[in-house]
Amino acid sequence: MWQLVNQWVPGLDWGMVLVYARVQACLLIVPGLGERVIPVRVRVGIAMAVTPLLAGLVGAVPPPQAAPALIAQIAGEMLIGLAAGALLRLLALALDVATTAIAATASLSQIVGVQNEAAPHPVGNLLHLGGMAVIMALGLPIMLVRMLADSLALWPPAGWPAIQGLADAAVAMVSHSFALAMMLAAPFTLGGFLFQALSGVINRVMPALPVAFIGSPASIMLALAALALMAPMLIALWADAVLGFTLPRAR
Repeated sequence: MWQLVNQWVPGLDWGMVLVYARVQACLLIVPGLGERVIPVRVRVGIAMAVTPLLAGLVGAVPPPQAAPALIAQIAGEMLIGLAAGALLRLLALALDVATTAIAATASLSQIVGVQNEAAPHPVGNLLHLGGMAVIMALGLPIMLVRMLADSLALWPPAGWPAIQGLADAAVAMVSHSFALAMMLAAPFTLGGFLFQALSGVINRVMPALPVAFIGSPASIMLALAALALMAPMLIALWADAVLGFTLPRAR
């Protein structure tokens, strides 16, 4: 089968094909370049531009003769690319989880939340897009190229990674992402709890005072003011975590 492919594309290197499969699969899911607003043609063009840069890190890979072996090797490269991109995507989801927690604890559910095509939340989408813009400006494309180069060193082409190792890395990344999200939302969570506790004390001391009518607008205004002041710091902490991501090393 490879002889037939060589007749269609003379001089095609099998190692470059495997590298392209890994890069293209990774770009489908990574934050920034893998967003739904990025056209598929742009992702394909980026993958074709990056592949020759990374192909030099791969030694000569002999192409298998049987068609099932060709498909198996390409599937393995796509699995590795998707796994590497998914780990980074899990970490990047911490910002969306944080905005959801902020919305639930600060009475901002109508305007803050994760992105949703059916019912978009303006402030949640603003934080999401702002975070994507910040990490792109701070060097996310270079970081992705380095991550793919590390993946070629950790998992050479034409091989399969250890499933158990990837599963353990995914579980650890979910835990790290959730902890990061709760850290980002902690000021609003604690502030909302203290405000509700204070409102309950005032209601017990002065039962005739309409605390709900006074407290609800006040809590929303305080939450919006805190969000306006702390949003740059939250995005900066999240961007440092995303740009500091490294692939799990074999133990």
